[in-house]
Amino acid sequence: MNLHLSETHEDIDLDQHVALLRDEVNARLDLILQFLPAQQTGLCSAMRYSLLGSGKRVRPILCILVSEAAGGRGRAFALDAGCAIELVHAASLILDDLPCMDAATTRRGRPATYKKFGDATAILASIGLLNRAYEVIAEHSSTDDAIRTAAIRVLATAVGTDGLVAGQEIDLNERSAFTDASRVEGLNWLKTGVLFSAAAEIGAIAAELEPDAIRAVKRFSRHVGVAFQTADDLIDQEGELQSAGKDVRQDDYKPTLVSLMGKDAARYSCRQRLEEARAALAESNLDGALLKSFVDSILAHRTQG
Repeated sequence: MNLHLSETHEDIDLDQHVALLRDEVNARLDLILQFLPAQQTGLCSAMRYSLLGSGKRVRPILCILVSEAAGGRGRAFALDAGCAIELVHAASLILDDLPCMDAATTRRGRPATYKKFGDATAILASIGLLNRAYEVIAEHSSTDDAIRTAAIRVLATAVGTDGLVAGQEIDLNERSAFTDASRVEGLNWLKTGVLFSAAAEIGAIAAELEPDAIRAVKRFSRHVGVAFQTADDLIDQEGELQSAGKDVRQDDYKPTLVSLMGKDAARYSCRQRLEEARAALAESNLDGALLKSFVDSILAHRTQG
């Protein structure tokens, strides 16, 4: 299935631009997790292992692209803030994979962090990554204090009881009783959408957009995030470990949009979400060509069929 938010733009080589952004993000992540020789412990190794493995870096790229869509205002901060979001994402994956959580053994084509370093070190690595994320934002001294404070608030909210940790708790202890798609979509928002929204909102904050434009960007990213998780559910049902890079069939006994609606309806839900995303982005008055093309590419890649 092709999920197009925009037509191809002849003046933009999306693949090349995204590849350059990914390289920039990876270089910055490597620098962010440089440790002194005296700090070279198993904890530091686990943190680097979890963060620097192969990843598409969708969230930091989204953050940067929002800044670029606003003419590049605040781009340097968007890069570091996007990297902070990637630190949080890596921390959440460590916890998600633990035997007491999702009990996954493979992540990004390699053994999950706890399989390589043990449960205790994996948990500590997650805590280390989470706190390093806040440091990265706070340390960006060339950015106005109000912008840094706002970014930290957005990220903390995305992680907390209105975001990731709430989503994982519901996933573990309430999801099995879900019988309607709306509750699953609400869970998808907490587990995946909140970090997409945080990435886009912080990019908008970095660019010092007006409140109405920030709200439109948040709506855009919310729809993208939920669509992304729906696509992930499709991969879980249809993918193979080698191509997915992680354990599949993890949700065979859990209600998902795929199990409740069927594969075709789940793909249609992605289309609907992307149409809503397109409308919200238009309301932001940003130069959204690259953003739309980027979202098109990541969703089309994840929802073939």
